[in-house]
Amino acid sequence: MQKQILHNQSFFDIAIQNIGTPISAFTIAFKNGLSITDDPTPGEIIEVLESDLLDTVKVDYFNNKNLIIATGFNGLNSENIIPEVGIGTMVINSNFIVG
Repeated sequence: MQKQILHNQSFFDIAIQNIGTPISAFTIAFKNGLSITDDPTPGEIIEVLESDLLDTVKVDYFNNKNLIIATGFNGLNSENIIPEVGIGTMVINSNFIVG
């Protein structure tokens, strides 16, 4: 079956969404001529093959709830998920006052 890749979806997301297990992510990437470390392009159509590992309970759960998994993050769009506060960003005598 063919599936369209959505924003922030990884091969693991696609595998869990359609097969119910992340193990199939490797097969999906390979069959589409890509590496598991590649970031899939949103809008791209890929082939998701049938698998003996199909977990219908998980697949049906996501389908029945109309949930779409999209956990991929590449950080290229200035999306910073780590807040710039705390001891790791403080500078002595600037925003970290001693004394």
